[in-house]
Amino acid sequence: MQTDPNWGNFLYDVGTGTTYLIDFGAVREFDKSFVDGYLRIVWAAANQDEDTLLAQSHTMGFLTGNEEDVMIRAHTLSGFTVGEPFSMDRHDTYDFAKSSITKRISDHGAAFLQHRLTPPPEEVYTLHRKLAGAYNLCIKLGAKIHCRDLLEDVLKQHTFEDGLDHPLYNT
Repeated sequence: MQTDPNWGNFLYDVGTGTTYLIDFGAVREFDKSFVDGYLRIVWAAANQDEDTLLAQSHTMGFLTGNEEDVMIRAHTLSGFTVGEPFSMDRHDTYDFAKSSITKRISDHGAAFLQHRLTPPPEEVYTLHRKLAGAYNLCIKLGAKIHCRDLLEDVLKQHTFEDGLDHPLYNT
């Protein structure tokens, strides 16, 4: 994954309406186990499945299991906010410009700074930088995207190797 959300790394072709990534200097590879776990967290967040979100967050090392309620709540609400564009009710388009998503995510920063007991997995720093950049790009462009459909397509094509049921087909 290219992890540098700098505007200068993209080229927009006005004639075709296509955006191209032109700088691959900040590329990061993620272990399969991290991708499997993170996709499960995103799916849980998109479906506001607090139990799965917290269990997978603990498994991946975002949480120790000894956090105070304020940290658990901030982690859950922040996750749900990040997953909002992909939520079950979003088979329509998600309007990033009208969402105030970045402010709502940052509202939980104080709780993270004060109550976090362990740093998140190392891979998260570059991934969240990219995610924030992508969200900000969508906000700046006034993007309206069928995000739920995109997430479902990614999950349909992804082979999980963590021994758990596929989240799309979990009964």
